[in-house]
Amino acid sequence: SMKVHYTFNLRDFAKVVFGILLLKKSESEGADRHLRLWVHEIMRVFGDRLVDDSDRKWMLAQIRDTTKKCFQLSFDELCSHLDANNDGKVDTLDEVRMLFFGDMLSPAAVPKRPYA
Repeated sequence: SMKVHYTFNLRDFAKVVFGILLLKKSESEGADRHLRLWVHEIMRVFGDRLVDDSDRKWMLAQIRDTTKKCFQLSFDELCSHLDANNDGKVDTLDEVRMLFFGDMLSPAAVPKRPYA
């Protein structure tokens, strides 16, 4: 079978940064929330464009490793609320897909949406 070649550019990286910048200071609850938002944005911008599960699993492994190497945090502890199978790890695609950020349920956010 033919392997797909992915093309990403600085605009994709900027989407991740801008997505993180949408988190208002008043909604920030510390570094852990920012890191979970970073994971969400990486999955949204890059992960949504991957075409097969082997590539998605590779990306999840890279996110897990980067969280440990760059931020000195355990991905499993950071996202422990996503551990659906109670094995102490957040290492399946189904589990990481439960990480979601949004403001559509917040009536207070409606008039102040930066993308309106």
